[in-house]
Amino acid sequence: MPETRDNHYVPEWYQRGFLFDEKKGQLRYLDFEPYRILLPDGSTKELNAPRWKSPSQCFFQTDLYTTFFGSYVNDEIERYLFGDIDTKGSRAVRTFVGDDYSEWHHCFENFFSYIDAQKIRTPKGLQWIQEHYPRLDQLALMLEMQAIRTMHCTLWAEGVREIVSAKNSETKFIVTDHPVTLYNPAYPPDSVVCAYPNDPSIALKGTQTIFPLDKDHCLILTNYESARDRRGILQFDG
Repeated sequence: MPETRDNHYVPEWYQRGFLFDEKKGQLRYLDFEPYRILLPDGSTKELNAPRWKSPSQCFFQTDLYTTFFGSYVNDEIERYLFGDIDTKGSRAVRTFVGDDYSEWHHCFENFFSYIDAQKIRTPKGLQWIQEHYPRLDQLALMLEMQAIRTMHCTLWAEGVREIVSAKNSETKFIVTDHPVTLYNPAYPPDSVVCAYPNDPSIALKGTQTIFPLDKDHCLILTNYESARDRRGILQFDG
């Protein structure tokens, strides 16, 4: 079996939840590092307009998870670790956008495990590890990623959950190259705390986790303490 070298850090199955009918099977994709072409006069032109692309062409990086032992190429993290996480995660995400609440119980652990893995598996997530654990080679980075990939599950599971809907709206949710967003009103996007690749800590009471499940559904996770008003009454139900 040939090695899997192009690693999708946002899985194709997840991307398909954001497809639109007018261009069936493709996403409207905006690349912040646009493709450049050389013009006859020697100048360059940036092709930074959104383009239609299939999920297989979006959100991947060659050898993002690949490890090397001399000339031996190892893609087990992509095929086995994320293969299993994505198989369970895809079922869990589909379940949580549905109305079978009894099935939510069976997918609860896999649901949060997938979200935590999705947060750490992107280039931004891996860069965050590099910032906090310097001088990691590729093998050490992959080992550290596996060690911490469920570090937020307990906080999320104990928090308050909302799933908001855009079914009746013309404006839908979108997918990005780092789908798990952390928001804390005390730290605006231009603050030092939010400087790439950092985010406000999930352990802070005021931090909310925002994760679009598909174009019509978005999950919002709020720490329990922050979900209370000044009288100690929950502002919304989980």
